[in-house]
Amino acid sequence: MATDVTFLPTKKPRRSTRLVVREIEDHKETIIRHGPLGYFNILPLELRFYLFNFLTIEDLSILTITSKIMRNLVEGYRITQPVTRHITPQPHNHVFKPPEHYELYFEKYEKLGLLMKRSTCLYATKDRLRVINDFLTKMMCCNSENDHDRENCISLTCFGKFFHTVIAGWDDTECLKAFEAICNHTSLLKNIKAVVTAKAGTYPKMELSMRLLIRRIFLDPCPSLMDKAFWLTRILKPWPMVTQARIIYLLYGASKDGDIFWFEMCENTPINTEQSLSHFGEIAECIQLLFNYKKEWSEDDIISVVDELTSSPDEWLAENVANLLLLCGDKITSKLLISKAINGRIIELCSVTTSFCLVCVKNSYSLSCVMIMVQNILQVMDNSKDRLLFINSMMDMFKELILDMHEFTESEEVHDSDLFYMVTALTEFTKRTIQMAFKNMLL
Repeated sequence: MATDVTFLPTKKPRRSTRLVVREIEDHKETIIRHGPLGYFNILPLELRFYLFNFLTIEDLSILTITSKIMRNLVEGYRITQPVTRHITPQPHNHVFKPPEHYELYFEKYEKLGLLMKRSTCLYATKDRLRVINDFLTKMMCCNSENDHDRENCISLTCFGKFFHTVIAGWDDTECLKAFEAICNHTSLLKNIKAVVTAKAGTYPKMELSMRLLIRRIFLDPCPSLMDKAFWLTRILKPWPMVTQARIIYLLYGASKDGDIFWFEMCENTPINTEQSLSHFGEIAECIQLLFNYKKEWSEDDIISVVDELTSSPDEWLAENVANLLLLCGDKITSKLLISKAINGRIIELCSVTTSFCLVCVKNSYSLSCVMIMVQNILQVMDNSKDRLLFINSMMDMFKELILDMHEFTESEEVHDSDLFYMVTALTEFTKRTIQMAFKNMLL
């Protein structure tokens, strides 16, 4: 049986490829001219990533803000593990380096944070936090073989620079989510609870870890005092007052070679101005920071924290309390002393006031600030009987301190030195008091 078969006509191959090549060139030119990436459109993905290897972090960061498609391309390059080695500074940041190289590393991590911020700008907050946590995992000292000297490792400081660059411009609710994410990732709150509920010094390694992690990630890299107050508040506010005081000392208390001197304030006093600044300077700055952060801290809060701080882990020596308050400034000191006066805590008040005189003499300060404090205290006392009791108790306190020093000091050299300062403090205070009492007659 015959069937009709129809064949499609075939195109005869051209002998010349000139028009085909021209068509291809025209197509490329169209892609280059109208495509979102220009010449990059005609390159395969592998070659685009290969070219990125020759760009600096700053160049990649700038590319991310040129277009959405370029941002996606840079982000794809950033998360491709084999090619990110040149982005992270080498050698690895857990390897200890000379201090002169620190700034170079910190600058690189700030730039890396800017790249991360720009390349993930369209991500949801939870996705950006996932990226931050992945980065933190690589930076944690406990995940490194070089975990024997955390105090000299700059890894967490580098991450702190990176972190604060990424979150710059975030609102408070997003920053709070970032804080909670890092706390959950590092078990920070759980570890703080273990440290503050145990006897001071029970877990020295954990105490140092908490100190370094909190300071190097959240506090030290802050670009402004208000930012630092915000993060310090996030760390302290979940806890009761007594724990807040303990955390402040954990972060800023006296330390040496990785050990926090919890009982130093209860047993010894500074031998000079430099040691006083070393022991109390950062604690005083912390208290001033919270005092000026009116948004979340009242004056009563600060007074309570200072009271708890100077009783932790045991009662501080009065001279150490005076050293701290002098560095805290007149406003905080006056508020605290007036609070003691109103509440009838005369003995504490006299002890601190006499110690103020001693500290001023030891450090060659003027007693003018002490006399102003005494006047402020007298003004808030309701009746003349309380005022007279305060003055008499203060002079009795001088007498008791001098007699105790004479009786219980063992070393003759220390005895003579301390006795000299105490007698001088009494003499100077008495001179100032007499001058004020007979002011009109001495003019």
